[in-house]
Amino acid sequence: MDSVNPMNVLKLLEKDYKQLFQLDGQPSEADKQLKELVKEYMDVKINRAGSSSLAREEDLQYELQTDMQTFDEFEKLVVASNQLAEPDENPSQEDKVVEPFSSGTEPSSNELYTKFKKVTSIRQLQEWERHVAEGGSRYGKLKALRLETGKHFFLAKQRPHIVKDMDIRRWAVTANRTIGLVGFTAFPDWVGKLRRYYGIVDRKIIKFVTDKYIQEAPQVTKTAEECVALVRPRISDYGLDCMWNTDQSGFDYKMRPGRTLHLAGAKHVLAICQLENSMTRSYTVMMTISPGTRKFLPQLWITLQEDKGVFGPIVARTMFKADNLYVTASASGKMTKKLYLEWCEKILFSHVEDHCILLADSWRTYSDQEAVLEFKPEELEYEMITIPPKVTGDIQPLDRLFFRIYKDFFRKISSFIILHSLPLQVHHRDVILKMHSLVYQQFQSPRFGDLVNQAWHLCGYTDESFDYVNPTEFSSPRS
Repeated sequence: MDSVNPMNVLKLLEKDYKQLFQLDGQPSEADKQLKELVKEYMDVKINRAGSSSLAREEDLQYELQTDMQTFDEFEKLVVASNQLAEPDENPSQEDKVVEPFSSGTEPSSNELYTKFKKVTSIRQLQEWERHVAEGGSRYGKLKALRLETGKHFFLAKQRPHIVKDMDIRRWAVTANRTIGLVGFTAFPDWVGKLRRYYGIVDRKIIKFVTDKYIQEAPQVTKTAEECVALVRPRISDYGLDCMWNTDQSGFDYKMRPGRTLHLAGAKHVLAICQLENSMTRSYTVMMTISPGTRKFLPQLWITLQEDKGVFGPIVARTMFKADNLYVTASASGKMTKKLYLEWCEKILFSHVEDHCILLADSWRTYSDQEAVLEFKPEELEYEMITIPPKVTGDIQPLDRLFFRIYKDFFRKISSFIILHSLPLQVHHRDVILKMHSLVYQQFQSPRFGDLVNQAWHLCGYTDESFDYVNPTEFSSPRS
């Protein structure tokens, strides 16, 4: 069922009734009662249809400010930015006032209305008296329930715990034992209103963490800031051209999306592959980028997975070769210390001049700089800066932005081959190398240079922000 937009419904209703009725001042009590019935019915339809505000948000294009220290600060932020009404009933004037006025003698109706401007009827006084006897109005109790439940949610996400709709209902029902709103059961419609009010949506969990991780977070953030503060003066002293960031990334022999379109309600979702074994085998790509004029090194390093850790004589002779690739092998498909030293000699030191500052993560093999210096040319000034553990996703340019887009481009090509049944085996060694050679060559286009610049900027190493062109979107436009 399509999502429901209540504003469109109101517009359609206006067209139907505007010829028969005209606005006539303040709504009557009957108008308000009918409005509540219609709103309750529409809310049910909205929730069942899946409104945009209750939809699962897997890819937010913005980041909400959720780092408030107290619930009061969070509530003020929500109230200031919320476009929706509160998830409570729209109160009448008599609902908002919880205590009736009193005087020494009982005045006549005319005297009462003259002296107390907010009193409109004897019935209103009776309502106030009932509210006092019940400990507050229905509106006031609903608001108290919303605040108490919102506070529980805020504290749970500070931990952060997993929270589901049942937890919200449980918190509300528990709070109502003290508040005492007769007939309140925290029905799913009420939960939906609360979620819309606070902007609560269903999100995919990207990482499970321990209490130790939470406790160490401030110190981890501090180490990241110190690393950025160490790099920025180097850029000021030596310029952007001397800065390089290198990192490894694993690729499956068959790069395929993890999700697919399917009919709703299907219990088992399968996808075709050319060779099942290729889905579990992987290899390593080691890339190096710079914020300077020259964005990439001339060759892309690839370590393929071979059973004996080396290419056989026939494979070595017939394997696809390209000028922009340097292909090696290992039994696991991962880098080893021997291969890293070979990379330093053949890839890094062969293509940098004068001064080189290498920014790399805390992989243990990188720390053996004495072995690296044996391959360094004497005329080259070389320095390595290590990115602290646990922060590479924030301050390593390749991790922050670049590898994700590179893999997406590579995956698009692989999926295109499968979709159009092209006579190619995407898990085959030569096809993989050809695709990497093509993708690496495409990414070196000056059109995409700002992608590298933006990766360095997002990490905090440079001040200027860049409006980059996404190679995947540019090469395969939607329209």
